[in-house]
Amino acid sequence: MIPIANPQVTVNNEPVVIVPNTCAYTEGKGEQNVRAGSAGGGQVVQVVTENVESNFSMVKFEIYPDPESIELARSWKSNRNQNVVTVSGTNPEGKSIRRTFNQAIITNNYEVALGSDTTVSLEFQSQPAV
Repeated sequence: MIPIANPQVTVNNEPVVIVPNTCAYTEGKGEQNVRAGSAGGGQVVQVVTENVESNFSMVKFEIYPDPESIELARSWKSNRNQNVVTVSGTNPEGKSIRRTFNQAIITNNYEVALGSDTTVSLEFQSQPAV
């Protein structure tokens, strides 16, 4: 197995230059809780419930603090949940993934640190990835 090391990220159909090794996401399947239920006679069964409050995807990446990228981040933040983020990639074996995050909104109050060795971390939440 060879990982995907160079994903392509687009926001609102525009390619984004990201900092390598900073792209990550969740599928949006939410969290499950497992509890024990008594079935009598010393038997225990699993009782599984779904926490639907966590059925959102998260996608995050970092960008460099150049003027164009800073303005893009500002526009995505202003766009509220009207952004669409797509992450795709192919490994050297030709195996690929593609995830689309609809109604994506930047949820973090990102910090713009200016400098040659700094980055801006952006975190979006969205409908579950498709």
